[in-house]
Amino acid sequence: MADFWVNGIVAARDHKPYIQLSNEKGIICQLSMSETRQVAMDMLQMAARTEADALLWKFIKSRDLPDEAGAQVMQMFRDFRAELDAEKAERSEG
Repeated sequence: MADFWVNGIVAARDHKPYIQLSNEKGIICQLSMSETRQVAMDMLQMAARTEADALLWKFIKSRDLPDEAGAQVMQMFRDFRAELDAEKAERSEG
């Protein structure tokens, strides 16, 4: 794995907090707190989804199912996940 660093700074120009992502070549990007939280949540979500996809493929292979069947099941699973993502969150009033 390549070296990758995450640093928190308070900028001299506006005195606001930022997160800097860098590697051995230098700073890759500088993110606001809101951007940082969104990227972090996206990474967690992608990690969970990719683990679920890998487990599904592992199950399909363990049952000696053909790749075509596995691809169909994977597509159904992803379509189902997309449907759930599209649902509006219910919010309680309070």
